[in-house]
Amino acid sequence: MKRIFSFQNIIFAAIAVYLVFMLISQQKTLDDNIDRGENIKSELAIAEQQLEEIEEEENVADTDEYIEQRAREELGYVYDDEIVYIKK
Repeated sequence: MKRIFSFQNIIFAAIAVYLVFMLISQQKTLDDNIDRGENIKSELAIAEQQLEEIEEEENVADTDEYIEQRAREELGYVYDDEIVYIKK
């Protein structure tokens, strides 16, 4: 009759348990990396959108209308023939 707990069976069982633990830990690492990749992709999409907005604002900033609007809003510039009302 063969022994169930022979040296070879114990070694085989130990290797099998080790491989199962390694697979589980690798799967967790893989899932973490996938999540991190998705986060980076969403951050990249946000950064690209912000870049487009900045480029659009840069193109608009060169126009005379934009410069006039900023001078009126931030510096309070008015034309000579305009009447200015000040709230008290």
